[in-house]
Amino acid sequence: MMRKLLLAATAALAATVAMPPAEAASTLETIKQRGKLKCVVAEGSVAIAQLNDKGQWEGFDVDYCRALAAATLGSGDAVEFVPMGFAQSMPAVRSGEAEVAARAITWTMSRDTELGFDFVGPTLYSGYGFMVHKRTGVTTLKGLDGAAICVLAGTVIDSQIADYFRPRGMTFTPVVVDNVTNMYAQYEAGRCDVVTSEPPFLAARRSRLRNPGDHVILNELFYKSHMGPVVRDNDAQFSGIARWTHYALVTAEEMGITKANVDEMLKSKDPAVRRFLGLEGNLGSKMGLADDFPAKIIKAVGNYGEVWERNFGMASPLKLPRGINALERDGGLQWAPNWR
Repeated sequence: MMRKLLLAATAALAATVAMPPAEAASTLETIKQRGKLKCVVAEGSVAIAQLNDKGQWEGFDVDYCRALAAATLGSGDAVEFVPMGFAQSMPAVRSGEAEVAARAITWTMSRDTELGFDFVGPTLYSGYGFMVHKRTGVTTLKGLDGAAICVLAGTVIDSQIADYFRPRGMTFTPVVVDNVTNMYAQYEAGRCDVVTSEPPFLAARRSRLRNPGDHVILNELFYKSHMGPVVRDNDAQFSGIARWTHYALVTAEEMGITKANVDEMLKSKDPAVRRFLGLEGNLGSKMGLADDFPAKIIKAVGNYGEVWERNFGMASPLKLPRGINALERDGGLQWAPNWR
């Protein structure tokens, strides 16, 4: 009897050990169960992510969050914005506190290969430049030799500046600050001569300084910057959804589909348009989405060109030209793979 009991217990234990562990819910399933996408955004960045006077989030990265919410949940309003500083944003995605960090994070090899993230985009092509106090008289990068430059803690920007300065026989003094708001406060107070970031962000911040005309953004760039949101790299399905959300924005502009005309375009006889908008085929359902998710994205935020113009372009206070963020057919770098 004891032998039979021992054999039965051993068999039960073996069966328990052999049973595969329950699979964790996928990112898409988690979002659907919650009914909201959690999206990390910057804290109060003009044109990027900020609360307007009605208490509503708006900005370039905010529009991407809304587009991704529309893709996954059918509504651009089904998103919870999580404002965080740069240093906390990627750990929040890694820990599962949020599904995506939409902070126009610069895409680098180490971040891509060592930190466990997949990059979306680039949603924004730029490069690093400098803004200086006009009183310094500096008009070119050569004039920055010996300057005190405010840099953000937790980034590699000081080493990037050093890489540019050293072979040119130039030096600088880094003034390290803990967050973007403090960085510009230190710069405006004169504790550093120069502040560095991508020109769209410099222009956005300059518009908030007490005397914007007292500051000059130099024309030269010293470091290229391909930026976009990040998601965890352990969920291929969600990485694809995040990436094709951006491609949907670009493809819509390529096809001339806008927030204003998308309902009319749903009547199109063009096979390419019909396939893109989910009227034919099952491209969306293969990713776990509704087949018409691109139409939902466009209804939520418009196409890529509309997102640009609203936040950076002629319809915004910044009035920045598209430049390299124009479509590839217009001489820029924004393009999307074929929608098949």
